[in-house]
Amino acid sequence: MRTDSSATSVSPVVNENATARRARAFQVGVTLCIINTIIGAGQPVITRWGAVHLDPLLFCTSAVVFASICSIPFLQFRGELRLIVDPRYRARLFMMSMAGTVLTSLTLTYGLTRISAVAGVLLLQTEPVYSLVLSTVFIGERPSARQILATATILVGIGSVFAGGGSFSPLWAAAIIFATPLFWQTSHVMGLKLMPPLTPTSVAGGRFFYASFVLTAMLLIFRRGSLVQLADLTSLSVIAVTGFFIYFLSAVTWYGAISRLSLAWTTALVVPGIPILSILFAVMFLGEHATTREVVGILISVSGVLTLVLGADPHRKQPASEAAEAIHEPLI
Repeated sequence: MRTDSSATSVSPVVNENATARRARAFQVGVTLCIINTIIGAGQPVITRWGAVHLDPLLFCTSAVVFASICSIPFLQFRGELRLIVDPRYRARLFMMSMAGTVLTSLTLTYGLTRISAVAGVLLLQTEPVYSLVLSTVFIGERPSARQILATATILVGIGSVFAGGGSFSPLWAAAIIFATPLFWQTSHVMGLKLMPPLTPTSVAGGRFFYASFVLTAMLLIFRRGSLVQLADLTSLSVIAVTGFFIYFLSAVTWYGAISRLSLAWTTALVVPGIPILSILFAVMFLGEHATTREVVGILISVSGVLTLVLGADPHRKQPASEAAEAIHEPLI
């Protein structure tokens, strides 16, 4: 009788602690989403500048190398540097870096050499669509009817601009930007499989570490002559800002968020705020102006993304044995 009574008295405390951890995970996750949204809004704008003013391969390679340089001492301080070369994880980290950093850096940078930042922002609204599909197939998150309708709305918004022509020309540049979020989301699914046991910082660091070697090799083989552009102080400053904020800090906040929240819900929360801020940044820093058709298309897509937020459970779906560890996993 004493054993039963003790179990009964402890159970509410355990449930209360689990609820508190779950609430804490949600609060931290949403905070990281907000930070990531602000950073993400600057990505199309600063990448467009780099793609136009510098050799595209030099720009994305230098930014990734700088992000790797930022992550290495941080990982060493946390005692996690050895994990990114651990035989248990390095193959998966390498594959994740190929999809999430090498491919996305190349497709986005080269696409934005010919497509405006505003049009690029609209094309990147496909990310929640890819997120929903991959989350359903590989993570087991089941879409609701509301989510399916929202996905269709996003595609209608992009299609309405495409039908008008002009904004998405040339088509090859638009196509590779359109595919960029698929590579992002593929790497995010890979990253989720590693958290835990790895932390968001070690996943982000491993992604940049391996990508920096691949991109540097490509630069030295194909565009070695472009290295002279690094002598310009303005170019170096833009590369440093891109590497630290757009790559390193963005990745750390993103993986910190999806280690606590549903991948589809996190994507849907982050993406709506990016277009409005990105357009503002494009007008301020690049002198671009959105057409009426582009604004309408973005608003339609954003309404679909907002519907996704309302139609999904924000909490990450994971086995019970992993849940407690992931919830209290520290970001720093």
